[in-house]
Amino acid sequence: MIKLAVALNGVTQLGLDTAPFIYFVEPIHGNVAEHAADLRARYVLRPPDALQIATALHAGCTDFLTNDIRLQRVTEIRVLVLDEIEL
Repeated sequence: MIKLAVALNGVTQLGLDTAPFIYFVEPIHGNVAEHAADLRARYVLRPPDALQIATALHAGCTDFLTNDIRLQRVTEIRVLVLDEIEL
């Protein structure tokens, strides 16, 4: 598990408000891998993106922060793109 202070420090360096986000590292279980495969096929995602989104969904996250605008096509989670966030 990543230390919360380390994660918050990294986000603070980006100038983001950390209140709405939860930072964690989750293991990849079989059901997460299956969900990732489904997401990858449905949205034509790269394997790392599919695994990260599937892991976030299985952890109960409602938001996914990224630099990749293409991930906004995923409808199961709210995708926040850094370039679109006003600071």
